[in-house]
Amino acid sequence: MGIAFMAKILVMSKYSFHVCNTRSRVKYPKSFYLSDIETARQVASRIAKGFGRVGPKWKNLSDDQQNYYRVEAVDESGRAVLTIPVREAEQAIQA
Repeated sequence: MGIAFMAKILVMSKYSFHVCNTRSRVKYPKSFYLSDIETARQVASRIAKGFGRVGPKWKNLSDDQQNYYRVEAVDESGRAVLTIPVREAEQAIQA
């Protein structure tokens, strides 16, 4: 690994992602080193869109039930830094 690559990693933050509802919180299998919060927002949005497409029985849930699901981006300290509602991400696909 070159010095430039190592320097880039040192300024990047590690983000974990969780799919949540009112009763549970499931960690996405991968964490990512990302350059900024906007990039974390883009990753969270992709995860939310994917969950809306392949989530178990997503289409069978009522609108109210779908509103409970969200994706949280969590920084290295364990603090949730942003939340993307799955339903909003799913609606963005349909628009």
